[in-house]
Amino acid sequence: MASESSSSSSSSPASPASSSSFLTEPSPPHSPSLDATTSSNIDIPVLISGAGPTGLMAGLLLAKMGIRSRIIERDMAPTPDSRAVGTHARTIEILKLTDKAVYEEVGSQSWRSESMRFYFGNSLVADIKPKPSNDSEFHVPWMLAQTETVKILTDAYEKTGMGKVERGWELLDTKVVEQEQEQVEHQQAEDGTTQDVKTTTRTTSWVETTMRRAIEGTNKRKGESVVLGTVDMAGEDEDKDYEVKVVRSEYLIASDGGRSTVRHRLNIPFPGRTRDYNFILFDGHVETDLSTSHITFINGDNRHSVGMFPIRDNRVRMMLDDGTLTQEQFNAREPKTPTKEYFEKLLEETLGTLKLKVLSYNWLTYYRVNERRAAEFTHKRRIFLAGDSAHCHSPAGGQGMNTGLQDSYNLAWKIALVLNGTAPQSLLDSYNEERIPIADEIIKFSAKTLDNGVYQGWLSSNMKRMMLSIVPFLVRYLPNGRSRPPFSMLGLRYHENSVNKAHKSQHYPVTGPASIGQRAPDDILVPFTAPADTSVPRSEYLAELEEDLTDQPIPTRLYELLAFPGVFHILVFAADRLAKEKDFDCCLVKDVDHYQRIWSSRWPGLRGVLESNATSEAMMCKKMKSTPQFMVHVISSATPSSFESDPNETTTTALADREAGFGKVYIDCEGGRLHERYGFAGVSTKKAGGGIVVLRPDTHIGFRVSNVESAAWVEVDEYFGSILVN
Repeated sequence: MASESSSSSSSSPASPASSSSFLTEPSPPHSPSLDATTSSNIDIPVLISGAGPTGLMAGLLLAKMGIRSRIIERDMAPTPDSRAVGTHARTIEILKLTDKAVYEEVGSQSWRSESMRFYFGNSLVADIKPKPSNDSEFHVPWMLAQTETVKILTDAYEKTGMGKVERGWELLDTKVVEQEQEQVEHQQAEDGTTQDVKTTTRTTSWVETTMRRAIEGTNKRKGESVVLGTVDMAGEDEDKDYEVKVVRSEYLIASDGGRSTVRHRLNIPFPGRTRDYNFILFDGHVETDLSTSHITFINGDNRHSVGMFPIRDNRVRMMLDDGTLTQEQFNAREPKTPTKEYFEKLLEETLGTLKLKVLSYNWLTYYRVNERRAAEFTHKRRIFLAGDSAHCHSPAGGQGMNTGLQDSYNLAWKIALVLNGTAPQSLLDSYNEERIPIADEIIKFSAKTLDNGVYQGWLSSNMKRMMLSIVPFLVRYLPNGRSRPPFSMLGLRYHENSVNKAHKSQHYPVTGPASIGQRAPDDILVPFTAPADTSVPRSEYLAELEEDLTDQPIPTRLYELLAFPGVFHILVFAADRLAKEKDFDCCLVKDVDHYQRIWSSRWPGLRGVLESNATSEAMMCKKMKSTPQFMVHVISSATPSSFESDPNETTTTALADREAGFGKVYIDCEGGRLHERYGFAGVSTKKAGGGIVVLRPDTHIGFRVSNVESAAWVEVDEYFGSILVN
């Protein structure tokens, strides 16, 4: 018997047709989760509604992990509007970890803004240059119009051969269908007859989505609001004819924007507030005496403000404060774009004596600020809200697109592991648990940034001017590598839950470095190599190494080793014990081999990841048909000279010749700085020291344990057993 979970259903202009013509390529069978429906009922494992950056990122990540998907998009072509323009440090990391070609293409087209300039009237009050952070190689935003980001992600997604963007299709309704199936266990009696022994009831479920496409013209409706930031659904056009189809999928990711049809159809509340601020957004080319290579904020003498964000070639995005507007006043307005004359007049008044001339208009629109968050991001473990459909806020701080991409980065690996049979459906609950607090934090940060950017009275304005004037001097005295501005999103973290588990007996402070749920710090490492002739005494080998610098390994970064979507990484911090303790490397090799063998047997690797980052240093698996689910990296704080403990002892090679991902040793050559960033001492005492850190596939810390003896490996094994299918 089947039951349907749906809040409403829309009348269709035509009866639903078969979905076979929609799915131009059949989906291959996959290993369904334990409580999923069978593959024969499913048209596509994952359906994604919305071909913006969030939906495309989800599709690309799933493809990298061997999961097919389809993306439906109402618009016939990507919007020419720039929309989001800033890509922040954490998102740049994610792009590089997901697909190096995408990262390089976005990087080559982006403009770097090295500082933020603040004006009051025509006076430059502050020029703030963020300091680099040692735990990430990125520290300034990359400025690129969303149109270009969408194009790059679309090309990468469709090149995988694991999915396609179907334009012109609009999601009309969706529901989770649940079906109870009886399973009868049989037993053969002594007389040879078969008897029913036990009958069990198993509930299976899937998503059933109705979509449509206009037979003539597009799916856009008459009277649709052109004001950005609105969250209400558009009305229907009664005189249109549509082609209608029904598609069944294991999962649906709703990345269909602030007006999300999915959220409305499922009756998921979207509480929050509509601000009375009224903004005009502009995208175009300008001629100005202001720098178009820096982010610039101008507080005008007319009590209005404007932010200018460079894109490239004198093309800028501007956000102009147009005062306040009550909801009643806003509702009384016709949904129209501001006139060029009004925009230029207000802009001139705000700039005062600063010179700026508009040369061309790519885009000019009002923006209505909504600060809202869906009550739930998941529905029956089958439907997930991501991006603006789940949360919306002002453009201040440039967090919107970045948060959506990070939603996908959190969700995709969990869906892939469930579909591959590696993890239980309950893993998907952590998406709700983890992303809702992040959304709340982003909304709060964006609201504060917005309030700080508009005129709040004489006293507030002068206090802000005074504070900004001293910030550049304070930044100079910040310790190198400690700078992590909030907008970079490097400091966002998760907390203890069903995936992030604190050690049962070893207390580690939540605020400590690299505590569970935090993003894994990055830093420079040097691969350790041993001499080809293992009979060479250490003293002779190290002397030759120091003389011939051309043979020394090329430094890499920890994140270069993590560039495999869907893979758990086990970081073994060995402190200086490889140099101090005899046979320590042999014991460590035994544990690495033993547990990687056990884990690969219990939880096979992912399909499709192998080709995702062919240039990665970790491409040791070319000879394998799939990427292993677990990779192990040994990090030693001992520098090459530290290995000269006994001039007559031969060089240890048990770990030096390991392949990347299978216990290869890397030297933490910056005085044990990476050890420190992970909360471990670089110097061991009495055959103790170091520890093991488990990184989830999204490079957040899932578990940590002090020491690296066999007992610590047992606890890591127990951790995996607690979150994955046994």
